Amino acid sequence: MTNAAEPNIRFCYLYRDASNYKQHGEAVFTNHSRLSVGEIEMQIRAFLKDGEYFIARQVKVEERFFDALYEDDHPWHEFSWVEATTEPAFDPEYWNEHKCKRDITEFIAELGKAHHAGWDEKQVRGDVARLLARQKDELKRAFEAGEDVLE
Repeated sequence: MTNAAEPNIRFCYLYRDASNYKQHGEAVFTNHSRLSVGEIEMQIRAFLKDGEYFIARQVKVEERFFDALYEDDHPWHEFSWVEATTEPAFDPEYWNEHKCKRDITEFIAELGKAHHAGWDEKQVRGDVARLLARQKDELKRAFEAGEDVLE
């Protein structure tokens, strides 16, 4: 049961493919330090690529890719918002690995670690990683062949 004086924090995000189809996701973290929603959002955005993008697997939140892949798919998820909630903590990817609830400060620390290490586009679901590797190889071959790759 959540203490009303200490609400949890809902982290909302999405995967938007290049055709603008969207899959939404969320995780609910405890907030034992009682950070304000504004402070949490500011800290989160400081660690995201361009203040908005992240690699879900790298910070242990559920990847929201579509089942079918297309050539224009990419590894980036997009931060939407955070809000206080009385809903119970729900963070399945982290729970599966650690068997405990994650606090928002721990999640922000994960974002910071990923940001400082560099967002790793290969740390994604296997089929997405293979698609990205194939695209990179095709681009490399085109450069080596002197083709105009900006068409």
